[in-house]
This record gives sequence, structure tokens and C-alpha cells, in this order.
Amino acid sequence: MKILVLSDLHAVLVDEVDTHEHSRLIVDDDGSGEFGDGLIGYIQSIDSKLDYIICCGDIANRGQSRSFVAGWKFLNRLSFSFPGSKLICVPGNHDHQSRPDTTEDPTGFSPKHQLQFCEPSFPFDCFQKNTHFWAWNWAIDSLADCNVLSLNTSAYHGYSDEYKHGRVSSETINQICDFIESDEYVPKPINILVCHHHPQRMEHAYEDYDGEQMSGGQSLVNALQEIDVGPWLVIHGHKHFACVSSTFSQAQTPPIVFSAGSTSAKLYEGIKDKTSNQIYLLDIDISKTDQKERVVGKFKTYEYTMANGWLPSKSENLPANSGFGSSKTAIDLISDIKSKLVDEPFLQEIDLIEINEELGYFTPREFVRLKTRIEKHNLIAEIDESHQKIIEIGYGNAH
Repeated sequence: MKILVLSDLHAVLVDEVDTHEHSRLIVDDDGSGEFGDGLIGYIQSIDSKLDYIICCGDIANRGQSRSFVAGWKFLNRLSFSFPGSKLICVPGNHDHQSRPDTTEDPTGFSPKHQLQFCEPSFPFDCFQKNTHFWAWNWAIDSLADCNVLSLNTSAYHGYSDEYKHGRVSSETINQICDFIESDEYVPKPINILVCHHHPQRMEHAYEDYDGEQMSGGQSLVNALQEIDVGPWLVIHGHKHFACVSSTFSQAQTPPIVFSAGSTSAKLYEGIKDKTSNQIYLLDIDISKTDQKERVVGKFKTYEYTMANGWLPSKSENLPANSGFGSSKTAIDLISDIKSKLVDEPFLQEIDLIEINEELGYFTPREFVRLKTRIEKHNLIAEIDESHQKIIEIGYGNAH
């Protein structure tokens, strides 16, 4: 199952020059523009077949209704470029009128009015699903190989100081759980939660206090695990910081949390050295996910730089190739390597096929840990960092 993930577009309009400092995605009212057209072409060059295209919100910039419609049209153009793909999207805080002002925008009397009445319809192309989403702030789409829970974590923006963070109410959590436990919910190999705000604090991102997370997020994730209808993958944006982690869990297989960086927002001074503009191609192994009851997959990360355009990522947080869902630890693989070294002074890539296959499902941080364990156990290795695999390995005195 192939998923393209984008987030935090912050689209701006070509005729509003004073906003161009905020985003690279400068588009006309039809969603066309040099950066966006180039991005579509680049994605087509790296993969011709996508099952799902997921955007985690902040399509617009600062609640500007025209930029939202233009950004939404861009996403639809992207989806049309991949026949058979399904576009899945949720709104972010910048898409709502979080701090409404009718003097600047005639739709500012309501935080969500512009989203409910835009064309094409948002976030679904189905009137009934849209009605449910805007009434209850969530909707579940039962697809061929997964169930997708779309959640509006900015639903309360426009009231008090709610714009400062995301939220899911306890009543909403109960409502979602009641539906999942009903006969209407058909279990699938994987469940995917798509939302804008992160379900747990991310103070590791910029080494600062984080109060922007989804209030009630941890309660939601815990409740979804308690229902026990299969593994969960959480995909979110908002922080403009890319990483893969797992949530707090009382079970052995916690949900995988994929935090997407911003696709096109211009990065300000405080964060530009810690993140980059990125897109992601996730390849979920449905068979292994179903068999192991944990989310198993690999992903590719691509990043944009002014000098080189779009290329495979060189970021440490989410490198060009990585994964998630391995049931083995770094020390498990070290033990496997040592058992093979009993009869051989060193191992080459052909001897490491099974080990490298497992390494493909290590998260970036798990792979870093493996490298430290290699040194700790007096092993010397030639490592292909960009493809997260070992080319050759042996003991320090093997040669």
C-alpha cells in the first residue's frame, strides 16, 4: 500500500506579493504555479502509482480563504495526476478562521464556514461524509485495505484561546469508540488516524516547552488501542518537524506516529537548521502488518533545497530510506551477525540479506542505535547510510 504524505503547504497567492515570504507554494486561483507544478512532476518521476495521497492540513496560510481554495485545487490537481489514487485530507489551524475578523474576510464570522462551502467539496467528495465530519469533527472511511479516521483537531478554533493548540473532546472520543465497536465498523489490516496536531508533546523537536499538542490526544490514542481492532498508524503535521516515534502504550505494539514536516512553508531562523521542506512515500507491507498485528513498512523521504530542488533527503531525522515495525532490537541483530561470524572472518552483503531486510524496518533512531552497538561489540562495518543497510562487517581484528 503506497501513500504519499504532504503537510503544511501554507499556500499563498501569486497576486499577494506581501505573503510570498511565508511559502514556496505560490499559486494562482486554479492552484497552478511553478513550485507546485514542479513538485507534481517530481513525484511522477519517482513513482507512477499511488494508492493514497494524504495531506495533514494547513493548506492555507493564516486563514486566508482564497489561499485555501487555491491550495485545495492544487491538491486535487496532484491527485488527478495519479489515476486511481484517493485524496485524504484534514484541515489545520491555518485553514480555519482561528481568529476571525469580518473586516478583512467576509467569511470571518465563522471559523469553518469557508471550509464547508468551498469547491471542490472538502474534505470528502461525499455530501454525507462531509456532513458527518463538520457536525461531529470526525469521519471514518472504510477503504479496501485500511480504515481511515479523519479528525479535525482545530474544531474549537475561533473560541477563547483554542487557537493555541489542538483538541479532541472526551465526548468525541467516546463517539468514535462507540462507532468502532459497532457492527458498522469492518476491521481491516491497518487503521490510520489522520490529523493536524500531534497527539503527544514534541518537546524534543525544538528543545522547548510544547503546549500546541492535541489536548485529549493521548486519551484518544489509548482508547483506540483498548478497542483492539488492529494496529494504528498516526499521521500528523503542524510542528514542521519530521520524525517517526511511537505513542505511550500499555500494549506491546504501540501506534506508530509519523510526524510530517512542512512541504512548502518557508522555514524561519529558529528551525531551519533542524528541519527542511519534505514529502514522503510510505510503503506499508499489508501482509506483514496483518500477520504481525503491528504497522510494518518502509518509507522514502525527499527534501527541497534552493540549490538543488527536490532530491532524496539527507536529514538525520527522516533520511532518504528508513522504516518502522521491526520486532527486533539492535542487539538482536548484533547477535545474529555474531552467530554468522563464527565460521567467517567477515560478512559481505550477500551474507546479510535477511539482516538488511530487517534493518529496512528499523526507524532512523533504531538504526543509529545499531551503529553504536556495532562499535560497542568490537565490530567494524561498511554501512550504506542512504539505504540503511550493511555492506560488510567483521570483528576489528578480522583483517
